[in-house]
Amino acid sequence: MTSTPPPADPDHIRIGNADRERVVQQLNTAFSEGRLEVHELDERVTAAYAAKTVADLRPLTADLPGGVPIPPAPRWPGEPPRPAVPNPPSPPFPAGARRYPAAAYHGWLTVFAINVVVWAFISLVTWHVIYPWPIWVALPLLIAVVARVAGGGWHHDRHDRYHQDRWERRQQRRDRRRAR
Repeated sequence: MTSTPPPADPDHIRIGNADRERVVQQLNTAFSEGRLEVHELDERVTAAYAAKTVADLRPLTADLPGGVPIPPAPRWPGEPPRPAVPNPPSPPFPAGARRYPAAAYHGWLTVFAINVVVWAFISLVTWHVIYPWPIWVALPLLIAVVARVAGGGWHHDRHDRYHQDRWERRQQRRDRRRAR
């Protein structure tokens, strides 16, 4: 009778380039989320590319969410390697998807213009200029424009980066589900 070899200890299984790249991707994601400093990322990426076994990779992601990489499923001797299933490329973050501030300014400007027309109509009908109340409608618009110009738009750029990161995470989850 032929006996089957005992399964190898998962920590001593040699890793391939795909395993290293998966760990580097986890490290880059942790860095982009602010969980790692630049020097930590550099040290861990260097160690990931130098790793030989699963045990070498475990400490690199153990303290991160989604942490320890899963070792590849053991194959029986003589079993052909499993073909890699290519994932279709994810569509890029839609350009201009979060460019709503300009639309909000246009909408607010429209509301202001309607108020000015109503104010002018009432002033013409009564034959004297009444209190210019549309100024109070324009005040939030002016504050928003001044803040945008003075602040250089940093808030909206950060907001766009947040939504782009969220879009990319959603695409990565979708790609992982397709790969199953």
